[in-house]
Amino acid sequence: MVEWLAIVYDKPGTDRTELRPLHLKDIPPAVESGIVTNAGAIYHGLDFEGKPSEFAGSAFNLVADTKEEALEFLKKDVYAKSGIWDVDNILIFPYGCAYRKGKDLPK
Repeated sequence: MVEWLAIVYDKPGTDRTELRPLHLKDIPPAVESGIVTNAGAIYHGLDFEGKPSEFAGSAFNLVADTKEEALEFLKKDVYAKSGIWDVDNILIFPYGCAYRKGKDLPK
């Protein structure tokens, strides 16, 4: 298995807020299955109060045998199917996690 770092941008002018509950309900089963190790929104910046501003997209750490398998998982998401995500321009790289809670630092 290979760990992958994926960044999926939202298409300009789209609004994910209505579909967000559907998107979020699918994340825990994906974590339980082992394909997702972490996931979250990315933002264009911070507002005047220092809080995240409008959504820019999503970032994932995925575990899959191949890049194609990881991409297939992302393309099944409600954001992909509804045209929120720019699936033609997903950034995805093999990822070497040095540390995370539950994973020891290399010696």
